[in-house]
Amino acid sequence: MGVLVKTSLFICILWGIHIWIKQVIDTEENNQKMEETLENMNHSYVEFQGKINQARKYRHDIPKHLHMMEQAVSDIIDDEYSVDAMLNAIACVTEEKCQEYNIQININLAIKEREIFDKLNIEKVDLSGLLQNLLDNAIEECCRISEDFERKILWTMNTTEYGVKIRVENTCCNIKNIDFITKKEDKNAHGWGVRIIKEVVQKAGGNINYTKEEGNNICAEVFLPFIGNF
Repeated sequence: MGVLVKTSLFICILWGIHIWIKQVIDTEENNQKMEETLENMNHSYVEFQGKINQARKYRHDIPKHLHMMEQAVSDIIDDEYSVDAMLNAIACVTEEKCQEYNIQININLAIKEREIFDKLNIEKVDLSGLLQNLLDNAIEECCRISEDFERKILWTMNTTEYGVKIRVENTCCNIKNIDFITKKEDKNAHGWGVRIIKEVVQKAGGNINYTKEEGNNICAEVFLPFIGNF
């Protein structure tokens, strides 16, 4: 084989290797671009999903806050339950619901200081959502009980040296089957009640405990610490 032929063959091999390397590099660059695009898309999706979840959370509580505001601005609200106007409004709304569903409710709000909630690491609107969701869950559970049997809710609040204690106890249909998860059909809408409770308590640096009490009762106990105590 002549030198010219060998040289031409060698050049062809080198050219083929060059083309192959270029294709590999181009493929790697394309893959990297695709990975970056997918990563950006995933980041955008997560961010968008977060905004959707936040919107659902606020939508879940809008009717409660509107109803509470209507009560707060009405002339019938006085210091019947507490010195705090928000607590009075929530108490009146809850009492109305309980009367509608034939539920006996006992409310004891031992909150004597008007600015007590300013000492908590929680916005007033979040505290309102927390209380209303706790009470709505209790009402929801009571409504599963036949009206031939006792339907009862006990809502108490008091302060300690370190924070505010909230206790909501209610009768239930079958305490053995209680898993503290919503039983409503619309899970996307109503599952937010449970999530809001957990998120608000966690954000405030507090804790919540669910217990099964004697007499077929369940109890939710929340402790919200004063700023500086968590």
